[in-house]
Amino acid sequence: MQKTLFEIVNEVQDEATFIAFLSALRKDRQAHADEWQQDSIDSFLEAAADWGRESVDGLIHYEKPDNPWKRCAQIMYMGKIYE
Repeated sequence: MQKTLFEIVNEVQDEATFIAFLSALRKDRQAHADEWQQDSIDSFLEAAADWGRESVDGLIHYEKPDNPWKRCAQIMYMGKIYE
């Protein structure tokens, strides 16, 4: 069974798994562009940065991880869905 992008982002622990996540993120965009809130790299990066700023101290349903590779992957993942 193939892992979901959400599962992959939460497994990021180091450089190798971060790079694997980036590959999965690209494939997700190619296969499911209709599920993405952002339609350009500009809007994707803006959404990721906005969510990153909003969640710097964590959120009600989000505990910021200590691992910086996982945090970066989560910020990029949220660029897909954050409005």
